[in-house]
Amino acid sequence: MLKSLVYIFGFLFLGETITYFFEMPITGNILGMILIFLALRFKIIKLKDVKPASDKLMKYLILFFIPYGVGLMTHFDIIANYWVPISVAIIASTAFALYVTAIIMEKFGK
Repeated sequence: MLKSLVYIFGFLFLGETITYFFEMPITGNILGMILIFLALRFKIIKLKDVKPASDKLMKYLILFFIPYGVGLMTHFDIIANYWVPISVAIIASTAFALYVTAIIMEKFGK
């Protein structure tokens, strides 16, 4: 379990470090996720090495959404003023993501 946590947080730290030093317009946690995906894909690390910690983290995934809920409550006045454009953006981006996902699944789902 400790080894898998070291892998996960190591890639998070690597992503944050790369983002900080190269001033990239992508957040460090997303870059770390991409890096750990590539490491798993190219068999640099094995899935069994990260699975114990990832299973535990997935079990408590809902706790990671609490800060976003608090942020929504904190900025309620801004959301109340701009609820129409925010709603349109959410609906349009969701429809676009579903459309792109369907195209990718149709193309590669064989």
